[in-house]
Amino acid sequence: MKNRNTARRSLRLIPCVLSIAVGSAWANPEPVRDAAPLPVVVVTASGAALDIHDAPASISVISREEIERQPVYDLATLLRRIPGVSGGNSPTGDQSKIKLRGLPDKYTLILVDGKRQGNSADTNYRPDLGRQDLNWISPEMIERIEVVRGPMSSLYGSDAMGGVINIITRKVPKKWAGSATANYTRPQDSDRGTAHQLGLNLAGPLADGVGVRLGVSQTRQNPDDTSGGLHGGVGGERNDTVTGQLNWALAPNQNLSLDASYGKQRATASSQLNAKNRPVQPAWGASELVRTSVGIGHEGRWSFGKTKINLYHNDYDNKIAEATAKSSDTAFDATLEKRLNFGFEQLLTLGGQWKREKLTNTDTIGTVPSDYNGKEVSGASLSGSTSALFAEDQIYLREDLTATLGARLDHHGKFGNNTSPRVYLVYHPLPEWTVRGGVSKGFRAPSLKENSPSAATQSGGNGCGSLRPLGYVNEGCYMAGNADLKPETSESGEIGVAYARAGWDLGLTYFRTNFKNKIDYAPLGKAHGYWWTKMQNIQKARTSGVEATATIPLSKDISLRNNLTYMAEAKNLSTGANLLATPKVSVFSALGWQVNDQLYAEVTHQYTGKQLDGGNVQTKAYRIVDALASYKLGQQFTLRAGIENLFKKGPKADGAVNYYVPGRRVFVGATSNF
Repeated sequence: MKNRNTARRSLRLIPCVLSIAVGSAWANPEPVRDAAPLPVVVVTASGAALDIHDAPASISVISREEIERQPVYDLATLLRRIPGVSGGNSPTGDQSKIKLRGLPDKYTLILVDGKRQGNSADTNYRPDLGRQDLNWISPEMIERIEVVRGPMSSLYGSDAMGGVINIITRKVPKKWAGSATANYTRPQDSDRGTAHQLGLNLAGPLADGVGVRLGVSQTRQNPDDTSGGLHGGVGGERNDTVTGQLNWALAPNQNLSLDASYGKQRATASSQLNAKNRPVQPAWGASELVRTSVGIGHEGRWSFGKTKINLYHNDYDNKIAEATAKSSDTAFDATLEKRLNFGFEQLLTLGGQWKREKLTNTDTIGTVPSDYNGKEVSGASLSGSTSALFAEDQIYLREDLTATLGARLDHHGKFGNNTSPRVYLVYHPLPEWTVRGGVSKGFRAPSLKENSPSAATQSGGNGCGSLRPLGYVNEGCYMAGNADLKPETSESGEIGVAYARAGWDLGLTYFRTNFKNKIDYAPLGKAHGYWWTKMQNIQKARTSGVEATATIPLSKDISLRNNLTYMAEAKNLSTGANLLATPKVSVFSALGWQVNDQLYAEVTHQYTGKQLDGGNVQTKAYRIVDALASYKLGQQFTLRAGIENLFKKGPKADGAVNYYVPGRRVFVGATSNF
């Protein structure tokens, strides 16, 4: 009871904090500078940096300013604000993962400063039981996040069939500077766990031409307390990360960088046990997953062009009791950017990549006595290598018309060669208007586990439903890989129009993607004493829809930002079933008020439409409303406070929560810049 009263008092404090901040703002009014906005430059949509209005792709940017205005316990809570993005609205399960244009998370490539983060999914007992690899970097170190929606295989290869999330870090300044952040979030319901966040970023010069950057962060979500009979509780999670970078200017036009990072994720169950002596709230995710990463890079500007070279290595170690579950990848990337003038001014990018992957999992690989053909299996390790060459040419046909031509040739040790071309046009009929569109091909090579018959996960019943017509009755089955798989391929097209002037920013895009050789489990029946399903290329699929954005300046200081996604299709064409759980319609709106140079206030509204799963409605539509305010005390200190899920809404059907969305919570936080 005491905790509930404390929660209510915390809620009552929020209006007081906001009213004090607003009162101070009105007592000391300072006009907002009426300066023209700086151009937004992006690096993910093409081989070179471009103004976002010239980018040959559908791309959105989350700025440093947006990151600082709220506690960032999980980057998914930021990414779900972008059109074409679903998920990120629950701390556990599939709904915690970000999906681009209706595709599962395994179709999205995650980068930090253009470098792959690796993949921890196959170190879990089942790939879908692990968390998405988004939070291996301190939010304090992030300058912006760029999200490209749609296939980008022509630049990035197999992993980018659905899109790319590129986390851009803050640069090392010429003078020592840093920031420290602390956030605390408390649910109104005292049975729910509190959340904490601490972050530190420090960077500056060590000597002439040598600089260093260090970032440390901890985020912690405590598990819910079920001792009072709480239903629908969830376990907790803790993330610790340390990231460092050393920059050395070898010459005025050459830079060498050394990167290293260490992170640990831990999922915690509740302390309360049920009648079977198991936690009432089981942990979701790895009990202890450790990631280490090292890399070296060089950038040079020469008379013949600009070069970039990166060599890096990622390790994931899932600390499973009485088992070894590790994955690693080593990658080498190199690009050359050169300006040409053969009839038209052109910007040519040439590049290559080599990557080596290795997976060891004694819990899921080589554990079955024989494969589905009766062949004996042994060993718990898998490995594979890929290499690629790619080229992209941006041709400036006219001052207002640019064509981007690109192609990538990937060579896989098992699947041979695959070519991914792309053609894209960007046209400005008037300075304020942009018309863009293009077509591309994409592919996704099977993962190491998907391609191996010895990688057979034992299912206790989940995943075995397709065997029931063959006589299966809740006996458990093996879900096996397949050495004869072919890569998934896609053909994608989009066309869009945008208008930007005097604070107005409007956009509308239609997209459509057809998939072939879709990989999924197919029933085999009973063989050698076991029930089997295995990965097969049996399906075709299609996704299509519309993305719309509208930023409207209601006054000089107040703006309304809206993003809408309508999924016309996300269908398995072979079975007629919906491709995955994804909302038919989702809308994000933000009403922001820059009261003066010190105070910013915002109310956001997130509408999540009906969730479709296997042809059935899984949840009802629901709306989440958040309110926040941030107040700057000079240039060095920022206070923020807010209420999440103001009206305590969430997805419910027949009185039962289908997946957990946190209820009403209050947060307070502060950032100090020094």
